[in-house]
Amino acid sequence: MTSIEDDDNKINDPDVSVNTESENIEDSEKELSEIEILQKKYDENYDALLRATAEIENIKKRSQKEVENAYKYSTESILQEIIPIYDSLSLSCNLRDDKITKEQLDEGNKLLLSMFQKIFEKNNIEEINPQGESFNPELHQAISTIENNNDENDKITEVVQKGYLLNNRVIKPALVIVIKNKE
Repeated sequence: MTSIEDDDNKINDPDVSVNTESENIEDSEKELSEIEILQKKYDENYDALLRATAEIENIKKRSQKEVENAYKYSTESILQEIIPIYDSLSLSCNLRDDKITKEQLDEGNKLLLSMFQKIFEKNNIEEINPQGESFNPELHQAISTIENNNDENDKITEVVQKGYLLNNRVIKPALVIVIKNKE
């Protein structure tokens, strides 16, 4: 049963106390080096976080500017196709009547119309010309009704203005006159 006596001897033994102090110093140094390592890791992660946050802000600003430019210049390509038609039409309006024949004027109008049709085809614009069809409020706008007992109700009897679809979405409904018979 030397445990109590051994403990007392260890406490009074100067060699044992020095070892304990050196162990405490070593532990303390290990803790400091671990803290330094953790501080370095923290600093690196914090720096990475700041950089990532700044990058996200830059991406937001860049994408917002791209959206603004896309909206601002979205009509540029179609305008480049329309401008030559406008120029041709302006030129034809400035010609004197004695220099142009009706046939030349008709030929010029047909050329302008074909240019517009090419633009429509290229940009997925379709004409809505519902003559003789049933009225569809999603595609047509009735501006008037007439009575005609020879035809059925809701049949389009006249197209006042054609309508247009852009990628199967109505951008201008056809203006029509519809048959409405009294019951």
